[in-house]
Amino acid sequence: MANKYKYLIAHIKKLPDGSFDRPHFLEEHLERTAKLTAENCADFINYKVPLILGYLHDIGKASDAFQERIRIKSGFEAEEAHLEGKSAQHVDHSTAGAQLSAQKYDLLGILPAYIIAGHHTGLPNGKSSEESSLYSRLHKEVEAYNNILPWLNSKLPDINPKDFMPKNHHYNSTLTPYQFQFLIRMLFSALTDADFIDTEEYMNPDKTKQRGSMATMEELKKSLDDYFQIFLNKKETFVNRKRNEILKTCILAANEKPGIFSLTVPTGGGKTLSSMAFAVNHAIKHNLKRIIYVIPYTTIISQNAQIFRDLFSNLGEDVVIEHHSNMEPAVETAYNRLATENWDAPVIVTTNVQFFESFYSNKNSVCRKLHNISRSIIVFDEAQMFPPEYLKPVLRVLNELNKNYGCSIVLCTATQPALNKSKILADGLDNVKEIIEKPEELYKQLKRVHIKILPGTTSDDQLIRHMEAYEQALCIVNTRKHARELYRALSDMHPDNSCFHLSTMMCPQHRVDELEKIKHELSKHKPCRVISTQLIEAGVDIDFPVVYRAMAGLDSIAQAAGRCNREGLLTSGNVFVFQPKQKAPPGHLRKCAESGAFTLKKYRTDPLTPPAIEKYFQDLFGKSDLDEHGILQLCNSQLDEIPFKEISEKFRFIRQTGFSLIIPYGHGKELINSLRACYEGRVPMELRRQLQRYTINIFRETFMAMAPVIEDVFRDGQFYVLLNDDIYDEKIGLNPDIPEFIKTESLII
Repeated sequence: MANKYKYLIAHIKKLPDGSFDRPHFLEEHLERTAKLTAENCADFINYKVPLILGYLHDIGKASDAFQERIRIKSGFEAEEAHLEGKSAQHVDHSTAGAQLSAQKYDLLGILPAYIIAGHHTGLPNGKSSEESSLYSRLHKEVEAYNNILPWLNSKLPDINPKDFMPKNHHYNSTLTPYQFQFLIRMLFSALTDADFIDTEEYMNPDKTKQRGSMATMEELKKSLDDYFQIFLNKKETFVNRKRNEILKTCILAANEKPGIFSLTVPTGGGKTLSSMAFAVNHAIKHNLKRIIYVIPYTTIISQNAQIFRDLFSNLGEDVVIEHHSNMEPAVETAYNRLATENWDAPVIVTTNVQFFESFYSNKNSVCRKLHNISRSIIVFDEAQMFPPEYLKPVLRVLNELNKNYGCSIVLCTATQPALNKSKILADGLDNVKEIIEKPEELYKQLKRVHIKILPGTTSDDQLIRHMEAYEQALCIVNTRKHARELYRALSDMHPDNSCFHLSTMMCPQHRVDELEKIKHELSKHKPCRVISTQLIEAGVDIDFPVVYRAMAGLDSIAQAAGRCNREGLLTSGNVFVFQPKQKAPPGHLRKCAESGAFTLKKYRTDPLTPPAIEKYFQDLFGKSDLDEHGILQLCNSQLDEIPFKEISEKFRFIRQTGFSLIIPYGHGKELINSLRACYEGRVPMELRRQLQRYTINIFRETFMAMAPVIEDVFRDGQFYVLLNDDIYDEKIGLNPDIPEFIKTESLII
């Protein structure tokens, strides 16, 4: 039976004058999406399976029910064509393609069926009783789509098992279950991105034009070379000479074949610039597409991204994309879905959370960029920060990217964890190549501090008295509460503004401003005592003569030591490790502190040597479940039983999700006004990026307690703004004593 509509519409939009634009016809959309999907996959698989995905993904739109609906209720936001979790409100137009894939290609069609079924609502579980599972979708009754079948049959290719093999597959054997689910994610990403881009080209052609062309790796190299001429001519000191040697070693090592590398350099040895030099030169040598720089904390991502923007400033702002979990909108809309980053830029700066959760997520907005990671060089700064409870799934991602998707991996750290295959770590990395020939010798040459362990347990009063002996000192503790209490006690003794506090309860711009004040005081040799959480341990270029560190993992102690005598201008700096009365938070941090204390006893004279660090990680990994949530077991399910949704829910680096709160600090007030002025909540990506500098994360309990003084700007959970200035303190940031400050009369509307 023929469908009643001759012309099939995929999308339609209204023009500003109220008239309708030319429709985006379905055959055009399927053809273009198929072509783009194949292009997105060109680096890792042949064109046949990607074409099937593109041609089948929206064939349900050929049904009379969908065509009726789109003609009655038109307009992009009204249609919400790409909203996860919204499809139940509309005509299901993805199940039809999944069913046709399974019918036409039998078992080979199951893999495309997952992707087609999930391209709007997210990759489904395979077999389960829920209606959204692939099994249920394949047995669901769908609307007829006969009109498009003759055209479709002329387009769909024949396939065989070899068409599912990645181009870089190193073995003659078939793919393992893990590799199949990984391939599904990469193909899912390719289809999602292609679908978004073709939709965007119709809905928002101006935005498409803005994407433009990328700077080349050769252009990046020229900018780097120009900068390094300045870098190499810096003031002649022993530390600077060593930094120059490390830089030259990295540039030379870039000629090595693609693989997995480690870069073991003591803190303050210039890892950031040297690793970027390696990455650019390695990318040119082996024709890699982009550099992805992955860091452990959102707290330092803006700082690192700015370093790279400064390096490549002559190439424009868009050469570097900064993308982390805080930048994801809390609520998906059709507009912000199209604004989601697809990592189509030469340099990406992101976080461990954003990078690894993307490989185990089932959401299309999160997975969209995955295909662009193929043939990249991926640099992990502070590689020791991989969470032990997810270590096996994390390392499996790195091995798979290297083996089958043409990626080179660089693990940068001052304290290289034992990530190679071993008895403790059977799923470890294969054939890791160290860039620095003799890391232990380099450690001895760049040793600038003595580690001293204070005996027994140290109370806050004892700690403050100890700090009083030094005009300039940094103290790093394990919790925000402890940092706040210490700061208040210390500042009461020094009401002359010579004490400073740093924590994640201060928005990034506030922390930057405080760090500038701290650096100024240090440079003028004025009294300066700082209490901080561990946020200062990574990526912060600051130099104290004395550092105190609450008992922690040996890697954290090494990072703290990197803020002491950083430039080597003293004969030796002092790092005091103390056991506070407050225990480290339960879970990972407490295990790290226990392993740190154990290793310090064994290597008391010099606890930061490479052998000591290796012993520390062996002890830590030995007492940890390295796949605590059973991710790999789930990923090894049979092809028709892969629980994508369940995996996505279980693979969360941060278990307790929070809320992003925009703070009216400094320029943040103007940005908040710009936010409020955005039409229908359509917030440009550039404004999102700027707002990140004025955003903090708070847990749900805090959010609920603060509800009376929080504005939900668009009343849809996208953006929350703090209304009451009294709650945000100029020294400690968000004040924890929230109830004292929630007063209706002090609300600023």
